[in-house]
Amino acid sequence: MSRIREIGTADRNAVRGLIESSGVFKPYEVDVAMELVDVALARPEQDDYHPFVLVEDDGTVAAYACFGKNPMTKSTFDLYWLATRADRMGKGYGRKIVAFVEEEVRRRGGKLLVIETSSKESYGATQEFYLKIGCTLAATLPAYYDEGDDKLIYLKAIR
Repeated sequence: MSRIREIGTADRNAVRGLIESSGVFKPYEVDVAMELVDVALARPEQDDYHPFVLVEDDGTVAAYACFGKNPMTKSTFDLYWLATRADRMGKGYGRKIVAFVEEEVRRRGGKLLVIETSSKESYGATQEFYLKIGCTLAATLPAYYDEGDDKLIYLKAIR
């Protein structure tokens, strides 16, 4: 069994560890992910970043997601971060936490979820995952991150 809840201060190191353990994020990307965690923890009243963790019964943080409303839109939200512990991949945790994010976005009046990722081969499983959960590849921005590393933009309609 598992449950999803807002991130707490005690989860910080576990979240960092699971993001690092994924093996796809560069150290500076992990630092950026942690900046959003730190903002949310330091300013609980802020409404820009909404980090949640999926926790197993024994307290293990198995997945993490952070999303927020795009302030320049009426009802579009961005999924900033999604990560599952490397040793928990393939167990449905990614689907479960994304379904939770979709419900939260819906509850907050959202109609569209935007997800950005890399085109690199190391992100192949991530790209397949987004397609499996009903996302549409809407755009490719060539050489966005680096030569040979395009930005892929996926959309998920929230109904």
